[in-house]
Amino acid sequence: MSIISPVRERFATELGELAALTDSSRPGWTRRALSEEDVAGRDYARTLMKQAGLETRIDGAGNVIGLLRGRLGGREIMLGSHTDTVDGGGRFDGITGVLGAIEVVRLLRENDVRLDHDLVIVVFFNEEPNDFGLFCVGSRAMTGLVDRSTLAAVDPTGRTLAEALPESAIDPEAFLNARYDFARVTAFLELHIEQGPELERAGRQIGVVETITGINHFRALFTGRQDHAGTTPMDVRADAGCAAAGTVLAVESIAGSGENTRGTCGQISFTPEAVNVVSQNAVVEGEFRGPEGSWLHEAQRRLTDAAAAEASRRGVSVEVEWTTDDAPVPLHEPVTSTIASVADDLGLSRATMFSGAGHDAGIIAAKTRVGMVFVPSVDGRSHCPEEFTDLDDIMPGVSVLLETVLRVDRWYAG
Repeated sequence: MSIISPVRERFATELGELAALTDSSRPGWTRRALSEEDVAGRDYARTLMKQAGLETRIDGAGNVIGLLRGRLGGREIMLGSHTDTVDGGGRFDGITGVLGAIEVVRLLRENDVRLDHDLVIVVFFNEEPNDFGLFCVGSRAMTGLVDRSTLAAVDPTGRTLAEALPESAIDPEAFLNARYDFARVTAFLELHIEQGPELERAGRQIGVVETITGINHFRALFTGRQDHAGTTPMDVRADAGCAAAGTVLAVESIAGSGENTRGTCGQISFTPEAVNVVSQNAVVEGEFRGPEGSWLHEAQRRLTDAAAAEASRRGVSVEVEWTTDDAPVPLHEPVTSTIASVADDLGLSRATMFSGAGHDAGIIAAKTRVGMVFVPSVDGRSHCPEEFTDLDDIMPGVSVLLETVLRVDRWYAG
């Protein structure tokens, strides 16, 4: 292990305190973006940053940014993750990386190690999907991927994002101008739980991420004919619900056709909502994920064709809209090889990984070199209350993060 070791007890206390900032009216460890609990979580992280000796600020997009000035300055190494969760989520996703980054700062200062680079810690606003159909909102704002159409996005109640942001003390105009100068960032590093079973299955301590998944979201609207469920014969129905159900099964079939490919239908609704009425309308919302852009494009084509076929055989019309088309993101040399060599030198077992989950790192990768460090998830469970990673598995990840920072610091070019 590294000569400078993370402090297990300190990490455990802070993880427990941050995880406890949850919405008691919801299941699991719920701290959704744009909620009071989300604000409290980012405020707690900012307090820890200040206690660790960082200069802190909140940018126009609600990202909490901390700065540890280096010996030479001008160049930066950036670390970060998020504190928001999905509804009914777990207590390790996101906050492991936030607390790990803050622990790196403390260990540097406590051991009188001063970097040449400035060290920047970011707690990103709203990484998880929100009710406006958006995700990685803070990192998208930092990289200039938001505009007025982003502010115009609406939730199921008809409220716009522009109307919701002030409730989290975010000014919509400032949100549009939160772009960060990544020209001075040498590398971005993110520590995260794997959220899948591969490290545990392989008996490996560290995952070195090579690619972050592409994600394609779709919304399919089926329009049929409303009829009496008891008197309308099966052979003359135009049942939008049945066409939608067939499309759900098509997603499952398509997703099973590739390697490391995924497909899910997370939302489906029928109208009218009555058991004795044939559905006139049905909406299916889902996604495909995978490491290859070519497969994702083929999955789009196959799903669009499958939905049309399901509709046609039932006399139903369909409109398929692809609402998100994010390509897979390869992470960068020499960051990934540095992480791998650090794990080897610390005597830690490792595996190269594909991340089936999206991350802020995937957004930041468009602007600078990026690397991710994974630690195991028990039974591969995540986005659920049972999500768990043992502290004895997290501490090696913090050590790898710290040593990688020290090695990247040697790349300083003035």
